[in-house]
Amino acid sequence: MTTFQIKLLAATLMVCDHIGAAIFPNILILRFLGRLSFPLFAWLIGQGEKHTNNFNAYLFRLIVLGLLSQPIYYLLFQSSRPNILATLALGLLAIRLDKITNLKVLFTLFFAALAQLIDAEYGAYGVITITLISKLNYHSHFWWIKWTLLNLLTLFTPGFLFYQVLALPAPIIISWNHKQGQKARWFYPFYPLHLTLLLLLKLLTSNS
Repeated sequence: MTTFQIKLLAATLMVCDHIGAAIFPNILILRFLGRLSFPLFAWLIGQGEKHTNNFNAYLFRLIVLGLLSQPIYYLLFQSSRPNILATLALGLLAIRLDKITNLKVLFTLFFAALAQLIDAEYGAYGVITITLISKLNYHSHFWWIKWTLLNLLTLFTPGFLFYQVLALPAPIIISWNHKQGQKARWFYPFYPLHLTLLLLLKLLTSNS
């Protein structure tokens, strides 16, 4: 499986999750499948930070698309919390600043706290997931323990659905990655585009 195919899978699972959340809330299988999407996005952010030729442009693109998406996100989900692109941007900053300052996890903790404070989607869990999965090590028992504990904690964390723990198998999917694959310049712009299409679908189905 190439990185491009992982992007396709992450986007598809995200669409399933959002269809379930916004249009068919009683079809839980859509939400279950969607739990695998965010860890894939988190890993892709880590890959982006590692391979980008222009970090500032990469970060700026996430911020701009997040701002453009926010009104659509609000209308679709009736939620004013910052959308997932805000969380991805905070996670991206955490990875880069922890790396260049050699301060271990200081910036991860700072941006995790910030994500929780502003109530960004996935909150502190989101930022920690991004930085942890960016350091994915299949041969490290300690890494797997941290990953397992992080996801098990969602069972006891207010604001999380009981099935968030289904994100646990996501690293297995990433383990199939062996090649970069073709470019996917559509990947992050797809976020506001699919929200717009789902909003239109929701309006059409609610009026029928």
